[in-house]
Amino acid sequence: MTRWRVQLALLGIVLAVVGVRPALAQDEPRVSLSTSVDYSVGDYGTGTDTTLLYVPFTLGVRPFDRFWLSVTVPYLYQHGQSAVVTGGGVASRKKQKGSLAQPATSTTESGLGDVLAKASLVLIPEKDLIPEVTPYFKVKFPTADKDRGLGTGEFDETLGVDVSKRLIDALFGFLTLSYTFIGDPPGADFRNSFGWSVGAAYAIVPAFSVFAFLDGATAISPGQDDPLDVRVGAEYRIIKALKLTGAVTRGLSNGSADWGVSGTLTLRF
Repeated sequence: MTRWRVQLALLGIVLAVVGVRPALAQDEPRVSLSTSVDYSVGDYGTGTDTTLLYVPFTLGVRPFDRFWLSVTVPYLYQHGQSAVVTGGGVASRKKQKGSLAQPATSTTESGLGDVLAKASLVLIPEKDLIPEVTPYFKVKFPTADKDRGLGTGEFDETLGVDVSKRLIDALFGFLTLSYTFIGDPPGADFRNSFGWSVGAAYAIVPAFSVFAFLDGATAISPGQDDPLDVRVGAEYRIIKALKLTGAVTRGLSNGSADWGVSGTLTLRF
């Protein structure tokens, strides 16, 4: 099953490459470098808090017009281990047998997280009454140490689409829909997850904008509530190629972290 899913992942990326035009827009960035710090605390319905510090480093390249490829290598720190990070979000760990059983006492682990590879294509550019539509395909490689609870030890694959549109003047609307195939480690019965995000951003001045999003998904672990979060923040473009983004997240269900903060620095050239 895993071999079939990996082959499907590679086929999806190849088809995406074949479908794009070979021309490059000279006035658009071709390389993207970004890093962020994401800190969150919550019990995810288990009654025991897990603290997560997620620090990803992402390299993106645009080999063809409207087509992006990216690789993310994350550092992960966690204390508590009542939850585990997957390609479709955070899953709660129950008091059961198996490699992902919730430990009897809180532990602290840190190290390499799961590496992510993503391919995205602007299939429909934005026009007067038509939004920009960007399907994407993402693969989570099981590089995190499952024996230390830093990952599941399984591949996850995500099919998704981003939709964006200028609504009125400086007001923009965004919608994301995704479906993640979650790999089942021994002793676990994870479920595939449907995710969604809807929100808006408003440019107060050309270099500064604020945004608000509502993010949700179906639960990965049996018995876990569906995650639901509200996320608000701001983005400041320091120079044309460099921007800084900050956000605060509040969980609205027991399937989410109670709260979180994040900061992201992105360079495009």
